Amino acid sequence: MKTAPPSLRPALCYVAFAVALSWSYWGLLLALGLRVDAAGVGAHPGVTHLPGLLGPAVAAILTARWYGGPGAGWALLRRAFTRWPRPAFRGWLLALSPLIAGALLWLVWYALGREMPPAAAFWHFPGLPAQWGPVAVVLAVVCVNGLGEELGWRGYLGEVLSQRCSRWSATCWVAAVWMAWHAPLFWLNASMAAMVGPMLLGWALGLACGAFVLAQVHEWSGRCVAVVALWHTAYNLVVATEAGHGAMTTVLSAGVMVWGCTTAAVWWRQRRRDGVNQSDSRVA
Repeated sequence: MKTAPPSLRPALCYVAFAVALSWSYWGLLLALGLRVDAAGVGAHPGVTHLPGLLGPAVAAILTARWYGGPGAGWALLRRAFTRWPRPAFRGWLLALSPLIAGALLWLVWYALGREMPPAAAFWHFPGLPAQWGPVAVVLAVVCVNGLGEELGWRGYLGEVLSQRCSRWSATCWVAAVWMAWHAPLFWLNASMAAMVGPMLLGWALGLACGAFVLAQVHEWSGRCVAVVALWHTAYNLVVATEAGHGAMTTVLSAGVMVWGCTTAAVWWRQRRRDGVNQSDSRVA
Protein backbone atom coordinates (compact mmCIF):
# COMPACT_ATOMS: atom_id res chain seq x y z
CA MET A 1 0.00 0.00 0.00
CA LYS A 2 1.44 3.37 -1.00
CA THR A 3 1.72 5.86 1.88
CA ALA A 4 1.17 9.59 1.42
CA PRO A 5 4.24 11.81 1.84
CA PRO A 6 4.46 13.86 5.05
CA SER A 7 2.63 17.18 5.06
CA LEU A 8 4.47 20.33 4.03
CA ARG A 9 2.62 22.36 6.63
CA PRO A 10 5.35 22.19 9.32
CA ALA A 11 7.95 23.38 6.79
CA LEU A 12 5.75 26.25 5.62
CA CYS A 13 4.89 27.20 9.20
CA TYR A 14 8.58 27.17 10.12
CA VAL A 15 9.50 29.45 7.19
CA ALA A 16 6.73 31.88 8.14
CA PHE A 17 7.93 32.01 11.76
CA ALA A 18 11.62 32.39 10.82
CA VAL A 19 10.95 35.21 8.36
CA ALA A 20 8.54 37.00 10.72
CA LEU A 21 10.91 36.83 13.70
CA SER A 22 14.09 37.89 11.90
CA TRP A 23 12.52 40.46 9.59
CA SER A 24 10.56 42.12 12.40
CA TYR A 25 13.82 42.94 14.21
CA TRP A 26 15.72 43.98 11.08
CA GLY A 27 12.68 45.88 9.83
CA LEU A 28 12.45 47.79 13.11
CA LEU A 29 16.04 48.97 12.72
CA LEU A 30 15.33 50.04 9.15
CA ALA A 31 12.14 51.86 10.19
CA LEU A 32 14.10 53.76 12.84
CA GLY A 33 16.64 54.80 10.20
CA LEU A 34 19.43 52.77 11.79
CA ARG A 35 22.07 50.99 9.73
CA VAL A 36 24.95 48.65 10.39
CA ASP A 37 28.19 49.90 8.85
CA ALA A 38 30.75 47.95 6.82
CA ALA A 39 32.47 46.71 9.98
CA GLY A 40 29.20 45.16 11.12
CA VAL A 41 28.57 47.61 13.97
CA GLY A 42 25.95 50.33 13.95
CA ALA A 43 26.79 54.00 14.05
CA HIS A 44 24.68 54.15 17.23
CA PRO A 45 25.88 52.18 20.30
CA GLY A 46 24.21 48.79 20.59
CA VAL A 47 22.91 48.66 17.02
CA THR A 48 23.65 45.24 15.53
CA HIS A 49 22.00 42.82 13.12
CA LEU A 50 22.96 39.72 15.13
CA PRO A 51 19.77 39.24 17.24
CA GLY A 52 17.88 38.66 13.99
CA LEU A 53 19.99 35.55 13.42
CA LEU A 54 18.18 33.85 16.31
CA GLY A 55 14.95 33.79 14.29
CA PRO A 56 15.51 30.35 12.69
CA ALA A 57 16.23 28.63 16.04
CA VAL A 58 13.23 30.20 17.79
CA ALA A 59 11.04 29.37 14.77
CA ALA A 60 12.17 25.73 14.88
CA ILE A 61 11.27 25.40 18.58
CA LEU A 62 7.89 27.11 18.10
CA THR A 63 7.01 24.98 15.07
CA ALA A 64 8.09 21.76 16.80
CA ARG A 65 5.85 22.63 19.76
CA TRP A 66 2.97 23.61 17.47
CA TYR A 67 2.94 20.29 15.62
CA GLY A 68 4.45 17.95 18.21
CA GLY A 69 3.22 19.21 21.57
CA PRO A 70 4.94 20.98 24.49
CA GLY A 71 7.77 18.45 24.76
CA ALA A 72 8.72 18.57 21.09
CA GLY A 73 10.64 21.83 21.40
CA TRP A 74 12.79 20.48 24.23
CA ALA A 75 13.29 17.23 22.31
CA LEU A 76 14.60 19.24 19.35
CA LEU A 77 17.11 20.99 21.61
CA ARG A 78 18.18 17.72 23.24
CA ARG A 79 18.75 16.06 19.87
CA ALA A 80 20.93 19.00 18.84
CA PHE A 81 23.46 18.13 21.57
CA THR A 82 23.04 14.40 22.25
CA ARG A 83 23.84 13.08 18.77
CA TRP A 84 27.57 13.83 19.05
CA PRO A 85 29.53 11.44 16.82
CA ARG A 86 31.50 8.54 18.25
CA PRO A 87 34.42 8.53 18.71
CA ALA A 88 34.18 12.08 20.02
CA PHE A 89 37.39 13.32 18.38
CA ARG A 90 35.83 12.70 14.95
CA GLY A 91 33.06 15.15 15.75
CA TRP A 92 35.50 17.78 17.01
CA LEU A 93 37.76 17.32 13.99
CA LEU A 94 34.82 17.83 11.64
CA ALA A 95 33.38 20.75 13.63
CA LEU A 96 36.67 22.64 13.83
CA SER A 97 37.98 21.80 10.35
CA PRO A 98 37.56 25.41 9.07
CA LEU A 99 39.75 26.67 11.93
CA ILE A 100 42.32 23.98 11.18
CA ALA A 101 42.33 24.93 7.49
CA GLY A 102 42.60 28.60 8.42
CA ALA A 103 45.56 27.94 10.75
CA LEU A 104 47.37 26.01 8.01
CA LEU A 105 46.78 28.85 5.54
CA TRP A 106 48.11 31.39 8.04
CA LEU A 107 51.24 29.24 8.53
CA VAL A 108 51.78 29.22 4.77
CA TRP A 109 51.15 32.98 4.69
CA TYR A 110 53.74 33.52 7.46
CA ALA A 111 56.24 31.16 5.78
CA LEU A 112 56.00 33.28 2.63
CA GLY A 113 57.19 36.25 4.66
CA ARG A 114 53.85 38.07 4.77
CA GLU A 115 52.93 40.21 7.76
CA MET A 116 50.49 38.68 10.24
CA PRO A 117 47.51 40.74 11.48
CA PRO A 118 47.46 41.87 15.13
CA ALA A 119 46.06 39.31 17.56
CA ALA A 120 42.89 41.32 18.23
CA ALA A 121 41.98 41.17 14.52
CA PHE A 122 41.29 37.45 14.87
CA TRP A 123 38.26 38.06 17.10
CA HIS A 124 36.87 41.35 15.74
CA PHE A 125 33.57 39.91 14.53
CA PRO A 126 30.90 41.95 12.67
CA GLY A 127 28.12 43.04 14.98
CA LEU A 128 30.02 42.56 18.24
CA PRO A 129 31.77 45.27 20.29
CA ALA A 130 35.44 45.64 19.39
CA GLN A 131 36.45 45.58 23.06
CA TRP A 132 35.12 42.06 23.62
CA GLY A 133 37.73 39.38 24.19
CA PRO A 134 38.05 36.09 22.29
CA VAL A 135 36.06 33.96 24.77
CA ALA A 136 33.06 36.31 24.74
CA VAL A 137 33.17 36.60 20.95
CA VAL A 138 33.32 32.83 20.39
CA LEU A 139 30.47 32.15 22.84
CA ALA A 140 28.30 34.84 21.27
CA VAL A 141 28.94 33.66 17.71
CA VAL A 142 28.30 30.00 18.62
CA CYS A 143 24.96 30.85 20.26
CA VAL A 144 23.68 33.45 17.78
CA ASN A 145 25.29 32.69 14.43
CA GLY A 146 25.87 28.94 14.88
CA LEU A 147 22.96 27.51 16.85
CA GLY A 148 20.72 30.47 16.02
CA GLU A 149 20.76 29.51 12.35
CA GLU A 150 21.60 25.80 12.23
CA LEU A 151 18.99 24.61 14.72
CA GLY A 152 16.48 25.94 12.19
CA TRP A 153 17.95 25.46 8.71
CA ARG A 154 19.59 22.05 9.03
CA GLY A 155 18.17 20.86 12.36
CA TYR A 156 14.51 21.45 11.51
CA LEU A 157 13.73 22.56 7.95
CA GLY A 158 16.25 20.22 6.31
CA GLU A 159 15.00 17.29 8.41
CA VAL A 160 11.34 17.96 7.59
CA LEU A 161 11.95 18.36 3.86
CA SER A 162 14.17 15.26 3.66
CA GLN A 163 11.17 13.18 4.76
CA ARG A 164 9.32 14.31 1.64
CA CYS A 165 11.98 14.60 -1.07
CA SER A 166 15.58 13.68 -1.90
CA ARG A 167 18.46 15.24 0.00
CA TRP A 168 19.41 17.18 -3.17
CA SER A 169 15.93 18.69 -3.45
CA ALA A 170 15.67 19.32 0.29
CA THR A 171 19.00 21.17 0.29
CA CYS A 172 18.00 23.25 -2.73
CA TRP A 173 14.79 24.33 -0.97
CA VAL A 174 16.67 25.16 2.22
CA ALA A 175 19.19 27.21 0.21
CA ALA A 176 16.41 29.11 -1.58
CA VAL A 177 14.65 30.01 1.68
CA TRP A 178 17.97 30.86 3.33
CA MET A 179 18.80 33.29 0.51
CA ALA A 180 15.40 35.01 0.68
CA TRP A 181 15.62 35.26 4.49
CA HIS A 182 18.78 37.42 4.11
CA ALA A 183 16.95 40.04 1.98
CA PRO A 184 16.57 42.86 4.60
CA LEU A 185 20.30 42.73 5.33
CA PHE A 186 21.03 44.15 1.88
CA TRP A 187 19.45 47.41 3.12
CA LEU A 188 20.52 47.16 6.76
CA ASN A 189 24.15 45.99 6.52
CA ALA A 190 26.55 48.15 4.52
CA SER A 191 28.90 45.26 3.71
CA MET A 192 26.02 43.28 2.16
CA ALA A 193 24.63 46.37 0.43
CA ALA A 194 27.99 46.69 -1.34
CA MET A 195 27.34 43.31 -2.99
CA VAL A 196 24.18 44.45 -4.77
CA GLY A 197 25.03 44.18 -8.46
CA PRO A 198 27.25 41.63 -10.22
CA MET A 199 28.70 40.45 -6.88
CA LEU A 200 25.23 39.33 -5.79
CA LEU A 201 25.38 36.33 -8.13
CA GLY A 202 28.63 35.22 -6.52
CA TRP A 203 27.10 35.62 -3.06
CA ALA A 204 24.07 33.52 -4.07
CA LEU A 205 26.26 30.78 -5.57
CA GLY A 206 28.48 30.78 -2.49
CA LEU A 207 25.48 30.47 -0.17
CA ALA A 208 23.99 27.65 -2.25
CA CYS A 209 27.31 25.79 -2.11
CA GLY A 210 27.47 26.47 1.62
CA ALA A 211 24.02 24.92 2.04
CA PHE A 212 25.27 21.68 0.44
CA VAL A 213 28.45 21.72 2.55
CA LEU A 214 26.48 22.22 5.77
CA ALA A 215 23.99 19.53 4.74
CA GLN A 216 26.85 17.10 4.21
CA VAL A 217 28.47 18.05 7.53
CA HIS A 218 25.07 17.40 9.10
CA GLU A 219 24.97 13.97 7.45
CA TRP A 220 28.59 13.05 8.27
CA SER A 221 28.07 14.01 11.93
CA GLY A 222 25.13 11.64 12.29
CA ARG A 223 22.70 14.58 12.06
CA CYS A 224 24.23 16.35 15.05
CA VAL A 225 23.22 20.02 14.91
CA ALA A 226 25.91 20.98 17.44
CA VAL A 227 28.65 19.86 15.03
CA VAL A 228 27.06 21.81 12.16
CA ALA A 229 26.68 24.91 14.35
CA LEU A 230 30.34 24.73 15.39
CA TRP A 231 31.43 24.26 11.76
CA HIS A 232 29.38 27.29 10.71
CA THR A 233 30.84 29.29 13.61
CA ALA A 234 34.42 28.20 12.89
CA TYR A 235 34.10 29.11 9.21
CA ASN A 236 32.70 32.55 9.98
CA LEU A 237 35.36 33.20 12.62
CA VAL A 238 37.99 32.61 9.93
CA VAL A 239 36.47 34.53 7.01
CA ALA A 240 34.29 37.19 8.68
CA THR A 241 36.72 38.55 11.27
CA GLU A 242 39.04 41.43 10.50
CA ALA A 243 42.01 39.07 10.10
CA GLY A 244 40.23 36.96 7.50
CA HIS A 245 39.58 39.70 4.97
CA GLY A 246 41.32 39.36 1.62
CA ALA A 247 43.26 36.27 0.59
CA MET A 248 42.02 34.10 3.48
CA THR A 249 38.37 34.65 2.58
CA THR A 250 39.08 34.06 -1.11
CA VAL A 251 40.89 30.75 -0.59
CA LEU A 252 38.48 29.27 1.94
CA SER A 253 35.41 30.45 0.04
CA ALA A 254 36.77 28.84 -3.12
CA GLY A 255 37.27 25.60 -1.19
CA VAL A 256 33.69 25.68 0.08
CA MET A 257 32.37 26.33 -3.42
CA VAL A 258 34.30 23.38 -4.85
CA TRP A 259 33.13 21.13 -2.01
CA GLY A 260 29.54 22.32 -2.33
CA CYS A 261 29.42 21.91 -6.13
CA THR A 262 30.91 18.43 -5.86
CA THR A 263 28.38 17.39 -3.23
CA ALA A 264 25.50 18.83 -5.26
CA ALA A 265 26.65 16.96 -8.38
CA VAL A 266 26.97 13.63 -6.53
CA TRP A 267 23.57 14.01 -4.86
CA TRP A 268 21.98 15.05 -8.17
CA ARG A 269 23.28 11.91 -9.89
CA GLN A 270 22.03 9.79 -7.01
CA ARG A 271 18.62 11.48 -7.20
CA ARG A 272 18.35 10.73 -10.91
CA ARG A 273 19.53 7.15 -10.43
CA ASP A 274 17.04 6.55 -7.61
CA GLY A 275 14.28 8.08 -9.74
CA VAL A 276 15.06 5.70 -12.61
CA ASN A 277 15.18 2.71 -10.26
CA GLN A 278 11.80 3.64 -8.78
CA SER A 279 10.33 3.98 -12.28
CA ASP A 280 11.73 0.56 -13.23
CA SER A 281 10.24 -1.01 -10.12
CA ARG A 282 6.83 0.52 -10.85
CA VAL A 283 6.92 -0.91 -14.38
CA ALA A 284 7.93 -4.31 -13.06
